[in-house]
Amino acid sequence: MPNVPTRLILFLSSYAPLFLIIAVRGWKDSRFIAIGLAVAAVLSVVTLFVFLRLVHRLAPGKVAVSSVISRDGNAISYIVTYLLPFLAVNLNDPTDVISLGVVLFVIGLLYVNSNMIYTNPVLNIAGYHIFEIEDSNGKTTALICKRSYVQVGSQLDAISVGDYILLERK
Repeated sequence: MPNVPTRLILFLSSYAPLFLIIAVRGWKDSRFIAIGLAVAAVLSVVTLFVFLRLVHRLAPGKVAVSSVISRDGNAISYIVTYLLPFLAVNLNDPTDVISLGVVLFVIGLLYVNSNMIYTNPVLNIAGYHIFEIEDSNGKTTALICKRSYVQVGSQLDAISVGDYILLERK
């Protein structure tokens, strides 16, 4: 599967809570934009879980884990972006809406073009954990899985969902 669509799905779903916060805070200013943001939030989460369900049907490959780093702790740095809606953004003011759109677009580009997939509160809420693993061939990838601990030396059944992104199949 292509890497950019996978990262885009992960990005949009990771910001679903932020979209909902902005929608709630902007309800009085512009119901049209608030409803649009709420719909975007719901659709992004639904798309994520449909994507994960479809991927789980693919044949997994064996991955021998030679090193592991938990990436669940990266969420704290991510929380800063959730402060955006509390900076008094007025959804009736086109300047505020465009400014917020530009900020979210830049954050989206950074997310999609970097390894920010390590921070996705929706996956965390759904019980997934993200690890950075190195396999026996020296390839470093992000592993999305339900287990909270991955042991060095273990063999995993994992499905590639993009360049350097694996989903453990249990």
